[in-house]
Amino acid sequence: MPDEIVDGWLRPLLTDKAIRADFRRYNLGVRSTEVLEAAEGMRTFDRPALVVRAAEDRMMPRAHGRHLAELLPQGRLLEIEDSCTLIPEDQPERLSAALRAFIGETAPEPSRGQA
Repeated sequence: MPDEIVDGWLRPLLTDKAIRADFRRYNLGVRSTEVLEAAEGMRTFDRPALVVRAAEDRMMPRAHGRHLAELLPQGRLLEIEDSCTLIPEDQPERLSAALRAFIGETAPEPSRGQA
């Protein structure tokens, strides 16, 4: 990822005392089980869902993407090659093509009389 993008994201955290305080307060208040509890709640989502994961992601292990897709009753996992954590930055065309294909496959047909 280009340095200027990373710098743009981190600059407020490094230069604004209020943002640093909020960030610290948030991180101290997060329970270690919070993300897992939210993920378990996904078992009730009854629509098609696409989990897109970067194949070279160094922050989220491959097993996490697979597990998330398995939690969703109609979940599907897609790994985007030649991409790290931020797929929209690394492979925007591949991501948008995957989303268009998924929506095209799973969107309900419009009722008669609807545009």
